[in-house]
Amino acid sequence: MLAILKEKKGPGVTLKEVPVSETPKGEVKVKVIYASICGTDVGIYDWTPWVAEKLTPPIIIGHEVVGEIIEINGQAPRLKKGDIVSSETHIFDNTCYQCRINNRHICENVQFFGYGRNGGFSEYATIPIHTTWKNDSRIPLEAMSVQEPLGNSVNVITKAGVAGKKVLIMGLGPTGLCAGMVAKVYGASEVVGLNRREYRRKLAKQIGFDRVLETLPEKEYGTFDVVCEMSGNIDTIQIALNAARIAGKIIAFGTPKKNVEFDWGVLINKEITIESVFGRRIWETWYQTSDLLISGKIDLRKIITHRFKLAEFEKAMGVMKSGECGKIMLIP
Repeated sequence: MLAILKEKKGPGVTLKEVPVSETPKGEVKVKVIYASICGTDVGIYDWTPWVAEKLTPPIIIGHEVVGEIIEINGQAPRLKKGDIVSSETHIFDNTCYQCRINNRHICENVQFFGYGRNGGFSEYATIPIHTTWKNDSRIPLEAMSVQEPLGNSVNVITKAGVAGKKVLIMGLGPTGLCAGMVAKVYGASEVVGLNRREYRRKLAKQIGFDRVLETLPEKEYGTFDVVCEMSGNIDTIQIALNAARIAGKIIAFGTPKKNVEFDWGVLINKEITIESVFGRRIWETWYQTSDLLISGKIDLRKIITHRFKLAEFEKAMGVMKSGECGKIMLIP
């Protein structure tokens, strides 16, 4: 089968034919229909320090997938051949303390689909039965591949509690765009997007943001009830603190590529609450996400801007790294 491999440490990936793997005990094998590129995949491609700590080559990368089950090796009473499924990226052990208190998404022994083990940028993939999500047939097929990052945004906005609030979304990559859509559905009084790239500002406006800005003017400092930092850009952390109103809330989602410095005094003086999000709550967030997609309140196809064959991965990655895109789909 054709697959995208991280064969060795350092920048770049390899596109090559590899044997179709056996289906391990306790897993399902899927024929991949669509996959989509995540910012984490860019980090893997560039070999950032965060990735270098967590990934041991060689592995097949890619964690946002939808596929059809063609084989099941183990007990899976809720699954059958022919089901259209996606994968939860955080492969939890279901035995540690966090798993026992229903925090499976932050399992103490978590393994990551697509960068801790083989993932889904390939014609076939295997997924643990216990992290396989059966999709509702009412959801558009392309959206099934993108619901995993949507789930991140659902968790962010749920934790933020945006109903009736003025919300700033910092960073308008796919998770930021999704966060804006979810915030509107969940009753935010105003959703403002902040991004340097005109392409993504235009896309945010098209999908329903109330306003989009290239930079945040000082007159808007201290006016936002909720600030969602979705970019991980080290230059935006201080802006997030400045933007939040007294007793406001900041949700940290984007992962910076190096250590961040900011004015701790602003945090204290304004009595700001900072909370963080690491993925989706399993399976609570998946049910919320599925409900949004089934109802039609969110149409993820609006942020899918490019489609490439799997064999065109280098071209797709070039577009992804340019920032002149929304979500990029790969078709095996």
